[in-house]
Amino acid sequence: MVQIVPCTGVFGAGSPSRQVARGGHHDNLTKAAFESLGSENELTVFKVVVEILLFLLPLALGARYGPFGLIGASAVSVFIMVEVLRLQPGTAPIAAIFIILSVISATAAMTAAGGMDWLVRMAAKALRRHPKQIPIIGPLLVWLFTVMSGTGNITFALIPILYEVSYSAKIRPERVLATANAVCQLALMASPVAAVSYVFIQMTESQGNSLGKTLAVTVPASLIATVLMSLVMTRYGKNLEDDPEYQRRLAAGEVEPPPELADDVEAEPLPPRAAWSAYIFVGGVIVGCILGFFEKLRPTYSVAVIDDSGSLDAPVAHMVERHVSMSTMIPITMFAVVGLIMIICKVKTPKVIGQPIVGTGLIAALLLLATPVMAGTILNAHMESIKSFVGSAIGVSVLLFAVILFVLAALIQSQVASLTILIPASVIAGLGVGPMTGMLGAASGNNLLASMGGLGQACIMTDKTGSTKQGSILINGSFTVPMLLGVVFSIAVGMVVQMFVF
Repeated sequence: MVQIVPCTGVFGAGSPSRQVARGGHHDNLTKAAFESLGSENELTVFKVVVEILLFLLPLALGARYGPFGLIGASAVSVFIMVEVLRLQPGTAPIAAIFIILSVISATAAMTAAGGMDWLVRMAAKALRRHPKQIPIIGPLLVWLFTVMSGTGNITFALIPILYEVSYSAKIRPERVLATANAVCQLALMASPVAAVSYVFIQMTESQGNSLGKTLAVTVPASLIATVLMSLVMTRYGKNLEDDPEYQRRLAAGEVEPPPELADDVEAEPLPPRAAWSAYIFVGGVIVGCILGFFEKLRPTYSVAVIDDSGSLDAPVAHMVERHVSMSTMIPITMFAVVGLIMIICKVKTPKVIGQPIVGTGLIAALLLLATPVMAGTILNAHMESIKSFVGSAIGVSVLLFAVILFVLAALIQSQVASLTILIPASVIAGLGVGPMTGMLGAASGNNLLASMGGLGQACIMTDKTGSTKQGSILINGSFTVPMLLGVVFSIAVGMVVQMFVF
């Protein structure tokens, strides 16, 4: 009998030698795949590290060299990201830039016409009538003027008055000056003409937000926070009679004893139509508020909307009526204010351009062309990861939004820029507009290094008693405590109020 034996030779399918060859080849492929995957992971990690460095280095340079250092370094980072790393560049918030330029132009025109000085003198009269209440009335006036003007720079004009009245009333000037410094940043969230308000509204309008809803939260939150902060600060620091530094300066003749407060202080006459410019500016603010509160007062226009939802036919275009957005109406309104002030009050262009606030506005606009574009470039490359991170953080606690916003504002030194970075990621992560609005006070973190800023230095140099200090490590000076109090109080009140608004 012939036994048929399966072929197991070299060329047989079941050949052991062939199986070994196959196994070795498979192992080699697996090893190569893992090596390739490992190299790709290493490359990805290296690329992410480079991107993080390109984001952090401009912030560090900005802290050292100021806003223009941040702007220039951001541009260098974006160039490297786009040209070398081949990332998709971020988009500049053009609408926000127009809002900033229009509001700053209107404020500069009013200042050039003498309207700002007229407002400050009205405030001075109110303060001198009630000197003992300066720790409360002073910050409240700063809040009111900031809300009306849309800029904290108006506080520069109030600092000498706040110091004069508080010192004459023998009240520690630090309590008033440091609080005013914090309030002028916190109040921007409640201003209907502040750039930060409209930038936030523009980015959340598609989520059902509006000017009326935002102000319904930020006005009571910042106002109540201002009062509470002022009350706490009335007990902050030693009284002047117990302050050894003040007593030393008084004994050495470095500071005069508290003078009697005069009712009328001689001042240079204002331009003949200074009050008119203030009325026109406030009128523009009121018009902007009315248009924001009542959408139906804004004009409408037709937009073609393409509907291709699952239809086998060709997409159909439907005409939809939409109201002109506030991000368009505010620049129109405020530039109109500029024109009216210049015509009615007879102000020349060189005088408007020469106002210090124009430089401040230019820096703010340029920051929006730099920092948000840099952050947007990274967001485009890692949107899913950032969405997951922000979502995880919010999942742990909604209040972590406030922490992230505070840190960003402190690093970037810009409320507008920090919001343009964080809000899109938070919206994608699913955070509601209500909680975001309630926590807008955290953007006052840009005041963490207030002693390095112009306003902080103005407070320190104006206070001859030595009570307002810079601090040995910048954040342990006079301005940190009121700033933190304002942030905590505004978030606490805002989170409660937003539940009734949204």
